[in-house]
Amino acid sequence: KSLPEREMKRRHGDNSVEVLSPTMAGGLFAMDRKYFFEIGAYDLGMDIWGAENLEISFRIWMCGGVLEINTCSTIGHVYRQTFPYSSKKDVGLKNGKRLAEVWLDEYKEFFYQISPPAKEVDMGDISERVALRQRLQCRSFRWYLENIYPEVQVPSRDF
Repeated sequence: KSLPEREMKRRHGDNSVEVLSPTMAGGLFAMDRKYFFEIGAYDLGMDIWGAENLEISFRIWMCGGVLEINTCSTIGHVYRQTFPYSSKKDVGLKNGKRLAEVWLDEYKEFFYQISPPAKEVDMGDISERVALRQRLQCRSFRWYLENIYPEVQVPSRDF
């Protein structure tokens, strides 16, 4: 089964209707330019890539937007022969920690349970991102889990 039952019902069996998606793949999206900047663009404190797709997905949903997959679209992705970035240690942990601290609320503890080294990583200043969330009057991550991705299995607190 590729789509949740609730999504199949919403689409009334019409495969041409867009799919509401909890998250998107990184870098593979189209969005109104003005809206992109209104909701905070990319988190400039994140390095290279990794977790930015989740951060912007959560932000879109939690701050009043909708994330859709156009079923009639075709996306291409060109891979380079060589990696064009100088690799920095703990990039994924840093980006993940920024995401967790700004958007996951009490659920950030699950992130730290599966990524304990992230506790020691310097994530930089997140005050602008926290202020952005407040300014946009975004909903809680609990709301996201209950309304946007109710199919996800959330581990118990003693994970």
